[in-house]
Amino acid sequence: MFATLLNYMDRQVLPQIGTELKNQYSLDDARYGIVGRNFAWAFAFGAICFGLIADRVGPRMLYPFVLIGWSLAGLATPLMADPKYSSLVEDPNQPGSGPYYWLLMCRTLLGFFEAGHWPCALLTARQVLTAKDRPLGNGLLQSGASLGAILVPPYIWAMRQLGGGWEIAFWTIGAIGLLWVPVWLMLVKRGDLSHRADAPVASAPKLPDKPFDLRHFLRIYIALLSIHLGINISWQFIREWLPKYLKESLGFSADAADFIVPAYYISAELGCFAFGFFVRYLVAHGREIHSARVMGYAVFAAITASAALVPILGGGWPAVIAIVIAGAGILGLHPCYYALVQELPAKHMAFFAGFLTAIGWFTVGMVHKLMGEHIKATGSYDVGFLLAGLAPLGGLVGLLVLWRK
Repeated sequence: MFATLLNYMDRQVLPQIGTELKNQYSLDDARYGIVGRNFAWAFAFGAICFGLIADRVGPRMLYPFVLIGWSLAGLATPLMADPKYSSLVEDPNQPGSGPYYWLLMCRTLLGFFEAGHWPCALLTARQVLTAKDRPLGNGLLQSGASLGAILVPPYIWAMRQLGGGWEIAFWTIGAIGLLWVPVWLMLVKRGDLSHRADAPVASAPKLPDKPFDLRHFLRIYIALLSIHLGINISWQFIREWLPKYLKESLGFSADAADFIVPAYYISAELGCFAFGFFVRYLVAHGREIHSARVMGYAVFAAITASAALVPILGGGWPAVIAIVIAGAGILGLHPCYYALVQELPAKHMAFFAGFLTAIGWFTVGMVHKLMGEHIKATGSYDVGFLLAGLAPLGGLVGLLVLWRK
């Protein structure tokens, strides 16, 4: 959970200060969309690479490696303000482009290394949790994302009030990330993650393996892809563009946005835990585990759909409230997805999950680029919020149609 928190704190600083950097470093909406695209595409590539590695070596040593990588990328980001470094990547045909290209490089590296967090986290959770506890346990894991995003805006606000620059947030969060590594290595000993929590005991009779059914596997995999595409497009659009929407479209001040954005992530945090408790409640009252997950997905997808009301509400506080409510639904869907992914074939779970992540993040990258161009041309975020609200419904269809008992 704490690694997820650091992952999101490093990721969330830029969206929170994007408007402030817009004029100072020529970071218009189209360029901002390209930065988001490169982060997403690097994340997609990293998901496959680290998924393959995680299946072979496990998370104990890989986790510190990727966390050091993304922390260093965060630490290097403020150097975009130093001409000594930004001039190294400046395009001679575009005077003043050095800071933009330095930022682009750092966010690309950040995306690549941050991708390694998820195969490590999912493998760890699968090893220490039983099937019944994974929805709630994955909710605890995922809650670090919203908790990290909650902390960033007030932290930046405090730095602003104390007269500090935006660079401090990158430096301090990156440094804290490096401190996580020795703690992990002290707490997780060699061999701790070698056996699954729900593995049969040695004395239990060994059941014959079921023959591999390619059609069954493909149905499940396509269902997982539809879920991942829906929740990733929804969550990542709002994560990347919400602070800019509040400041540039709704006219809120930077200080006001620094308190509205945490409200969205607090709602997301509550939704993340609520899903796990909801599924456990249904199972405790006799519902089969998968049926409980599907019912939970349907309820939380309906909550997410409130984001699609933003174009109808016409802005202002009603739109803000609809987005805050949607946050609970979107993040609540994540532990459901993780619990389903953890039932993929154990030997190659990290790779299979990484490939799904790669497809999802490649798609998100295209969405960021296209939305950046659209917002620059029209000044409207309506299409993005409509997409964010309705995209997870595709995953519900996939679950109902393709994932058979």
